[in-house]
Amino acid sequence: MDAIAARDLFPLTRRYIFMNHAGVSPMSERGRAALASLIEEQSTKPHLYGTNEEMTDHLRSTIGRLIGAGPDTIGITRGTTHGISLLAQGLDWSEGDNVVGALGEHPANVYPWMALRDRGVELRQAEPVAGRITPEAVLSLVDDRTRVVALSHVQFWNGYRVDIERIGSELDKRAVVFAVDGIQSVGALQLDLSKLPVDYLSAGACAWQLGPQGIGFCYCRPELLSRLRPVLVGCGSVQNPTEYFRYDFELCETARRFEESSASLLDMASYLAGIELLIEIGPEVVQKRVLMLSQRLAEGLAKRGYELVEPWPREAHESSGIVSFRRPGASAREVLRELNAAGVVGRAHSDFVRLAPHFYNTQAEVDRVLDVLVPHEMAMAHSAGARSLGR
Repeated sequence: MDAIAARDLFPLTRRYIFMNHAGVSPMSERGRAALASLIEEQSTKPHLYGTNEEMTDHLRSTIGRLIGAGPDTIGITRGTTHGISLLAQGLDWSEGDNVVGALGEHPANVYPWMALRDRGVELRQAEPVAGRITPEAVLSLVDDRTRVVALSHVQFWNGYRVDIERIGSELDKRAVVFAVDGIQSVGALQLDLSKLPVDYLSAGACAWQLGPQGIGFCYCRPELLSRLRPVLVGCGSVQNPTEYFRYDFELCETARRFEESSASLLDMASYLAGIELLIEIGPEVVQKRVLMLSQRLAEGLAKRGYELVEPWPREAHESSGIVSFRRPGASAREVLRELNAAGVVGRAHSDFVRLAPHFYNTQAEVDRVLDVLVPHEMAMAHSAGARSLGR
Protein backbone atom coordinates (compact mmCIF):
# COMPACT_ATOMS: atom_id res chain seq x y z
CA MET A 1 0.00 0.00 0.00
CA ASP A 2 1.15 3.51 -0.81
CA ALA A 3 2.00 5.56 2.28
CA ILE A 4 -0.30 8.44 1.35
CA ALA A 5 -3.13 6.10 0.35
CA ALA A 6 -2.87 4.55 3.83
CA ARG A 7 -3.90 7.92 5.23
CA ASP A 8 -7.51 7.05 4.39
CA LEU A 9 -7.26 4.23 6.95
CA PHE A 10 -7.10 6.81 9.76
CA PRO A 11 -10.47 8.59 10.13
CA LEU A 12 -8.99 10.93 12.71
CA THR A 13 -7.08 12.73 9.91
CA ARG A 14 -10.36 14.16 8.64
CA ARG A 15 -10.61 16.37 11.73
CA TYR A 16 -7.11 16.64 13.17
CA ILE A 17 -3.47 16.99 12.26
CA PHE A 18 -2.24 14.23 14.51
CA MET A 19 1.40 14.50 15.56
CA ASN A 20 1.53 12.67 18.88
CA HIS A 21 2.78 9.30 17.65
CA ALA A 22 5.45 9.36 20.35
CA GLY A 23 2.54 9.11 22.80
CA VAL A 24 -0.61 7.18 21.90
CA SER A 25 -1.38 6.72 18.21
CA PRO A 26 -4.88 6.61 16.70
CA MET A 27 -6.48 3.33 15.69
CA SER A 28 -6.75 2.59 11.99
CA GLU A 29 -9.82 1.32 10.17
CA ARG A 30 -8.05 -2.03 9.95
CA GLY A 31 -7.69 -2.11 13.71
CA ARG A 32 -11.36 -1.30 14.16
CA ALA A 33 -12.37 -3.94 11.60
CA ALA A 34 -10.20 -6.55 13.32
CA LEU A 35 -11.87 -5.79 16.65
CA ALA A 36 -15.37 -5.82 15.15
CA SER A 37 -14.75 -9.16 13.48
CA LEU A 38 -13.38 -10.70 16.66
CA ILE A 39 -16.21 -9.35 18.81
CA GLU A 40 -18.78 -10.71 16.35
CA GLU A 41 -17.12 -14.11 16.41
CA GLN A 42 -16.77 -14.21 20.19
CA SER A 43 -20.38 -13.11 20.75
CA THR A 44 -22.05 -15.43 18.23
CA LYS A 45 -19.95 -18.60 18.37
CA PRO A 46 -18.59 -20.81 21.16
CA HIS A 47 -15.00 -20.11 22.06
CA LEU A 48 -12.65 -22.28 20.03
CA TYR A 49 -9.79 -23.50 22.21
CA GLY A 50 -6.44 -22.79 20.67
CA THR A 51 -7.55 -19.43 19.22
CA ASN A 52 -5.44 -17.46 21.68
CA GLU A 53 -2.35 -19.58 21.06
CA GLU A 54 -2.72 -19.25 17.29
CA MET A 55 -3.07 -15.49 17.45
CA THR A 56 -0.13 -15.17 19.85
CA ASP A 57 2.05 -17.23 17.52
CA HIS A 58 0.98 -15.07 14.60
CA LEU A 59 1.73 -11.88 16.53
CA ARG A 60 5.20 -13.05 17.56
CA SER A 61 6.04 -13.95 13.96
CA THR A 62 4.72 -10.65 12.63
CA ILE A 63 6.67 -8.59 15.17
CA GLY A 64 9.73 -10.65 14.26
CA ARG A 65 9.31 -9.70 10.60
CA LEU A 66 9.20 -6.03 11.54
CA ILE A 67 12.35 -6.04 13.69
CA GLY A 68 14.44 -8.79 12.08
CA ALA A 69 14.14 -11.37 14.84
CA GLY A 70 12.95 -14.95 15.12
CA PRO A 71 9.59 -15.57 16.83
CA ASP A 72 11.25 -17.69 19.52
CA THR A 73 13.10 -14.59 20.75
CA ILE A 74 9.88 -12.61 21.29
CA GLY A 75 7.53 -12.60 24.25
CA ILE A 76 4.22 -10.74 24.40
CA THR A 77 4.04 -8.29 27.32
CA ARG A 78 1.70 -5.65 28.74
CA GLY A 79 3.99 -2.84 27.58
CA THR A 80 7.45 -1.32 27.82
CA THR A 81 7.75 -1.27 31.62
CA HIS A 82 6.50 -4.84 31.93
CA GLY A 83 9.16 -6.02 29.50
CA ILE A 84 11.96 -4.09 31.22
CA SER A 85 10.84 -5.39 34.62
CA LEU A 86 11.07 -8.98 33.37
CA LEU A 87 14.77 -8.40 32.78
CA ALA A 88 15.41 -6.31 35.89
CA GLN A 89 13.76 -8.80 38.23
CA GLY A 90 14.87 -11.87 36.31
CA LEU A 91 18.63 -11.49 36.63
CA ASP A 92 20.57 -12.91 39.57
CA TRP A 93 21.94 -9.81 41.27
CA SER A 94 24.60 -9.47 43.94
CA GLU A 95 25.03 -6.59 46.35
CA GLY A 96 27.40 -4.06 44.83
CA ASP A 97 26.30 -4.64 41.23
CA ASN A 98 25.28 -1.62 39.17
CA VAL A 99 23.17 -0.62 36.18
CA VAL A 100 24.14 2.23 33.87
CA GLY A 101 21.39 4.38 32.37
CA ALA A 102 21.00 8.06 31.49
CA LEU A 103 19.42 11.19 32.89
CA GLY A 104 16.29 12.14 30.99
CA GLU A 105 15.20 8.56 30.34
CA HIS A 106 11.46 7.90 30.44
CA PRO A 107 10.47 6.58 33.91
CA ALA A 108 9.56 3.25 32.25
CA ASN A 109 13.30 2.68 31.93
CA VAL A 110 14.22 4.08 35.34
CA TYR A 111 11.87 2.75 38.01
CA PRO A 112 12.45 -0.96 37.26
CA TRP A 113 16.15 -0.38 37.95
CA MET A 114 15.59 1.84 40.99
CA ALA A 115 13.46 -0.98 42.43
CA LEU A 116 16.68 -3.02 42.80
CA ARG A 117 18.00 -0.74 45.55
CA ASP A 118 16.92 -3.14 48.28
CA ARG A 119 19.12 -5.79 46.64
CA GLY A 120 22.14 -3.51 46.83
CA VAL A 121 22.14 -2.57 43.13
CA GLU A 122 23.21 0.96 42.19
CA LEU A 123 21.72 2.92 39.28
CA ARG A 124 24.23 5.18 37.56
CA GLN A 125 23.01 7.76 35.05
CA ALA A 126 25.09 9.36 32.32
CA GLU A 127 24.52 13.06 31.75
CA PRO A 128 23.52 14.24 28.27
CA VAL A 129 26.18 16.30 26.48
CA ALA A 130 24.34 19.08 24.62
CA GLY A 131 21.34 16.73 24.42
CA ARG A 132 23.36 13.72 23.28
CA ILE A 133 23.74 10.47 25.22
CA THR A 134 27.24 9.79 23.99
CA PRO A 135 29.00 6.41 24.03
CA GLU A 136 31.85 8.05 25.96
CA ALA A 137 29.52 9.31 28.72
CA VAL A 138 27.83 5.92 29.03
CA LEU A 139 30.92 3.73 28.89
CA SER A 140 32.79 5.92 31.40
CA LEU A 141 30.35 4.70 34.05
CA VAL A 142 30.78 1.00 33.21
CA ASP A 143 33.08 -0.97 35.47
CA ASP A 144 33.64 -4.59 36.46
CA ARG A 145 30.44 -4.59 38.59
CA THR A 146 28.18 -3.30 35.81
CA ARG A 147 25.67 -5.98 34.86
CA VAL A 148 23.35 -4.03 32.57
CA VAL A 149 23.39 -0.87 30.47
CA ALA A 150 19.78 0.29 29.94
CA LEU A 151 19.12 3.02 27.37
CA SER A 152 16.32 4.18 25.11
CA HIS A 153 17.12 3.86 21.43
CA VAL A 154 15.41 7.22 20.92
CA GLN A 155 15.10 9.64 23.82
CA PHE A 156 11.43 10.46 24.39
CA TRP A 157 12.07 14.09 25.34
CA ASN A 158 14.31 15.39 22.53
CA GLY A 159 14.22 12.64 19.90
CA TYR A 160 17.96 11.95 20.02
CA ARG A 161 18.81 8.57 18.51
CA VAL A 162 21.47 6.83 20.61
CA ASP A 163 24.36 5.05 18.88
CA ILE A 164 23.30 1.59 20.03
CA GLU A 165 25.61 -0.15 17.58
CA ARG A 166 28.76 1.44 18.97
CA ILE A 167 27.69 1.11 22.60
CA GLY A 168 26.44 -2.44 22.17
CA SER A 169 29.60 -3.59 20.39
CA GLU A 170 31.74 -2.39 23.28
CA LEU A 171 29.41 -3.97 25.86
CA ASP A 172 29.63 -7.29 24.00
CA LYS A 173 33.38 -7.24 24.59
CA ARG A 174 32.82 -6.61 28.30
CA ALA A 175 30.05 -9.23 28.66
CA VAL A 176 27.60 -6.57 29.91
CA VAL A 177 23.91 -6.96 29.05
CA PHE A 178 22.65 -4.22 26.75
CA ALA A 179 18.95 -3.52 27.30
CA VAL A 180 17.13 -1.12 24.98
CA ASP A 181 13.81 0.68 25.44
CA GLY A 182 12.53 0.64 21.86
CA ILE A 183 9.12 2.28 22.14
CA GLN A 184 10.25 5.44 20.30
CA SER A 185 11.97 3.61 17.46
CA VAL A 186 10.09 0.37 16.71
CA GLY A 187 7.53 1.18 14.04
CA ALA A 188 9.21 4.44 13.03
CA LEU A 189 12.79 3.41 12.28
CA GLN A 190 14.01 0.41 10.36
CA LEU A 191 15.48 -2.18 12.76
CA ASP A 192 17.23 -5.47 12.19
CA LEU A 193 18.00 -7.02 15.56
CA SER A 194 19.72 -9.94 13.86
CA LYS A 195 22.53 -7.49 13.05
CA LEU A 196 22.50 -5.22 16.10
CA PRO A 197 24.45 -5.85 19.34
CA VAL A 198 21.32 -5.69 21.51
CA ASP A 199 20.69 -8.35 24.16
CA TYR A 200 17.21 -7.28 25.19
CA LEU A 201 14.61 -4.85 23.85
CA SER A 202 11.21 -3.87 25.15
CA ALA A 203 8.54 -1.77 23.46
CA GLY A 204 4.88 -0.97 24.00
CA ALA A 205 2.49 -1.09 21.05
CA CYS A 206 0.67 2.20 21.49
CA ALA A 207 3.16 4.63 19.96
CA TRP A 208 4.73 4.21 16.53
CA GLN A 209 3.52 0.61 16.16
CA LEU A 210 -0.09 1.85 15.88
CA GLY A 211 -1.38 -0.61 18.45
CA PRO A 212 -3.44 -0.23 21.63
CA GLN A 213 -2.27 0.57 25.14
CA GLY A 214 -1.73 -2.40 27.42
CA ILE A 215 0.25 -4.68 25.11
CA GLY A 216 3.77 -4.83 23.68
CA PHE A 217 6.67 -7.21 23.32
CA CYS A 218 10.13 -8.02 24.58
CA TYR A 219 12.99 -9.40 22.52
CA CYS A 220 15.61 -11.55 24.25
CA ARG A 221 18.78 -12.95 22.75
CA PRO A 222 18.80 -16.76 23.09
CA GLU A 223 22.11 -16.60 24.99
CA LEU A 224 20.52 -14.39 27.65
CA LEU A 225 17.25 -16.28 27.94
CA SER A 226 18.60 -19.12 30.07
CA ARG A 227 20.03 -16.62 32.58
CA LEU A 228 16.66 -15.03 33.34
CA ARG A 229 14.35 -16.35 36.03
CA PRO A 230 10.72 -15.75 35.05
CA VAL A 231 9.19 -13.24 37.44
CA LEU A 232 5.66 -14.57 36.92
CA VAL A 233 5.01 -18.23 36.16
CA GLY A 234 1.87 -19.93 34.90
CA CYS A 235 0.59 -22.37 32.31
CA GLY A 236 1.99 -20.27 29.51
CA SER A 237 5.52 -20.41 30.92
CA VAL A 238 6.02 -24.15 30.60
CA GLN A 239 6.72 -26.44 27.65
CA ASN A 240 3.33 -28.20 27.82
CA PRO A 241 0.81 -25.45 28.66
CA THR A 242 -2.29 -27.56 27.91
CA GLU A 243 -1.28 -30.50 30.13
CA TYR A 244 -3.60 -29.79 33.05
CA PHE A 245 -3.21 -32.89 35.21
CA ARG A 246 0.49 -33.66 34.87
CA TYR A 247 2.48 -30.93 36.52
CA ASP A 248 5.68 -31.07 34.53
CA PHE A 249 7.55 -27.92 35.49
CA GLU A 250 9.82 -27.55 32.48
CA LEU A 251 10.06 -23.94 31.40
CA CYS A 252 9.59 -23.17 27.74
CA GLU A 253 12.94 -22.78 26.02
CA THR A 254 11.80 -19.70 24.07
CA ALA A 255 10.74 -16.20 25.13
CA ARG A 256 7.23 -17.61 25.55
CA ARG A 257 8.36 -18.45 29.10
CA PHE A 258 7.64 -14.78 29.93
CA GLU A 259 3.95 -15.20 29.01
CA GLU A 260 2.54 -16.66 32.20
CA SER A 261 -1.07 -16.39 31.04
CA SER A 262 -3.14 -15.58 27.96
CA ALA A 263 -2.87 -12.15 26.39
CA SER A 264 -6.05 -10.29 25.46
CA LEU A 265 -7.42 -11.41 22.10
CA LEU A 266 -8.82 -7.92 21.50
CA ASP A 267 -5.47 -6.25 22.18
CA MET A 268 -3.64 -8.72 19.97
CA ALA A 269 -6.09 -8.30 17.08
CA SER A 270 -5.67 -4.53 17.10
CA TYR A 271 -1.90 -4.79 17.56
CA LEU A 272 -1.59 -7.19 14.62
CA ALA A 273 -3.45 -4.75 12.38
CA GLY A 274 -0.94 -2.01 13.20
CA ILE A 275 2.15 -4.16 12.69
CA GLU A 276 0.85 -5.67 9.45
CA LEU A 277 0.15 -2.20 8.05
CA LEU A 278 3.72 -1.08 8.82
CA ILE A 279 5.09 -4.16 7.09
CA GLU A 280 2.82 -3.60 4.09
CA ILE A 281 3.99 0.01 3.71
CA GLY A 282 7.57 -1.16 4.20
CA PRO A 283 9.88 -0.28 7.15
CA GLU A 284 12.30 1.49 4.79
CA VAL A 285 9.51 3.67 3.38
CA VAL A 286 8.15 4.39 6.86
CA GLN A 287 11.56 5.51 8.14
CA LYS A 288 12.23 7.67 5.10
CA ARG A 289 8.92 9.51 5.44
CA VAL A 290 9.14 9.89 9.23
CA LEU A 291 12.64 11.41 9.01
CA MET A 292 11.71 13.65 6.07
CA LEU A 293 8.64 15.05 7.82
CA SER A 294 10.39 15.60 11.16
CA GLN A 295 13.32 17.31 9.41
CA ARG A 296 10.96 19.61 7.50
CA LEU A 297 9.18 20.47 10.74
CA ALA A 298 12.40 21.13 12.67
CA GLU A 299 13.93 23.31 9.95
CA GLY A 300 10.72 25.32 9.62
CA LEU A 301 10.58 25.94 13.36
CA ALA A 302 14.21 27.02 13.46
CA LYS A 303 13.61 29.52 10.63
CA ARG A 304 10.68 30.98 12.59
CA GLY A 305 12.81 31.66 15.64
CA TYR A 306 11.78 28.70 17.76
CA GLU A 307 14.33 27.06 20.03
CA LEU A 308 14.84 23.41 19.14
CA VAL A 309 15.57 21.24 22.15
CA GLU A 310 19.19 20.09 21.92
CA PRO A 311 20.84 18.59 20.04
CA TRP A 312 20.26 20.91 17.12
CA PRO A 313 21.15 20.64 14.37
CA ARG A 314 21.05 16.84 14.48
CA GLU A 315 23.09 14.58 12.24
CA ALA A 316 21.09 12.16 10.06
CA HIS A 317 22.09 9.15 12.18
CA GLU A 318 20.95 10.98 15.32
CA SER A 319 17.48 11.84 14.02
CA SER A 320 14.09 10.31 14.73
CA GLY A 321 10.42 11.20 14.36
CA ILE A 322 10.41 13.44 17.45
CA VAL A 323 10.77 17.23 17.28
CA SER A 324 10.74 19.17 20.57
CA PHE A 325 10.83 22.94 20.77
CA ARG A 326 10.20 26.08 22.80
CA ARG A 327 8.89 29.51 21.93
CA PRO A 328 10.89 32.19 23.75
CA GLY A 329 8.60 34.14 26.04
CA ALA A 330 5.75 31.63 25.98
CA SER A 331 5.00 28.56 28.05
CA ALA A 332 4.68 25.13 26.49
CA ARG A 333 1.02 25.04 27.53
CA GLU A 334 0.32 28.30 25.71
CA VAL A 335 1.91 27.01 22.50
CA LEU A 336 0.06 23.71 22.79
CA ARG A 337 -3.25 25.52 23.26
CA GLU A 338 -2.66 27.37 20.00
CA LEU A 339 -1.94 24.10 18.24
CA ASN A 340 -4.97 22.40 19.74
CA ALA A 341 -7.22 25.31 18.73
CA ALA A 342 -6.10 24.71 15.13
CA GLY A 343 -6.78 20.98 15.37
CA VAL A 344 -3.13 19.98 15.81
CA VAL A 345 -2.50 17.20 18.34
CA GLY A 346 0.86 17.20 20.12
CA ARG A 347 2.18 16.92 23.66
CA ALA A 348 3.69 19.31 26.21
CA HIS A 349 6.46 18.04 28.46
CA SER A 350 8.10 20.24 31.10
CA ASP A 351 8.84 23.54 29.29
CA PHE A 352 8.69 22.31 25.68
CA VAL A 353 6.22 21.02 23.09
CA ARG A 354 6.82 17.69 21.37
CA LEU A 355 5.50 16.82 17.92
CA ALA A 356 5.94 13.45 16.23
CA PRO A 357 4.62 12.87 12.68
CA HIS A 358 4.22 9.36 11.25
CA PHE A 359 4.45 8.07 7.69
CA TYR A 360 0.85 8.96 6.75
CA ASN A 361 1.22 12.61 7.71
CA THR A 362 1.86 14.95 4.78
CA GLN A 363 4.17 17.84 3.95
CA ALA A 364 1.08 20.02 3.68
CA GLU A 365 0.20 19.17 7.28
CA VAL A 366 3.70 20.07 8.42
CA ASP A 367 3.40 23.40 6.61
CA ARG A 368 0.00 24.00 8.22
CA VAL A 369 1.54 23.41 11.66
CA LEU A 370 4.28 25.91 10.83
CA ASP A 371 1.65 28.44 9.74
CA VAL A 372 -0.08 28.04 13.10
CA LEU A 373 3.22 28.51 14.89
CA VAL A 374 3.92 31.99 13.54
CA PRO A 375 6.21 33.67 16.09
CA HIS A 376 4.25 35.75 18.56
CA GLU A 377 5.89 39.01 17.45
CA MET A 378 4.90 38.35 13.82
CA ALA A 379 1.36 37.46 14.83
CA MET A 380 1.05 40.73 16.82
CA ALA A 381 2.42 42.76 13.91
CA HIS A 382 -0.02 41.08 11.50
CA SER A 383 -2.91 41.76 13.90
CA ALA A 384 -1.94 45.44 14.24
CA GLY A 385 -1.67 45.79 10.46
CA ALA A 386 -5.07 44.23 9.98
CA ARG A 387 -6.65 46.68 12.45
CA SER A 388 -5.05 49.68 10.74
CA LEU A 389 -6.61 48.57 7.46
CA GLY A 390 -10.01 48.32 9.10
CA ARG A 391 -10.21 44.55 8.75
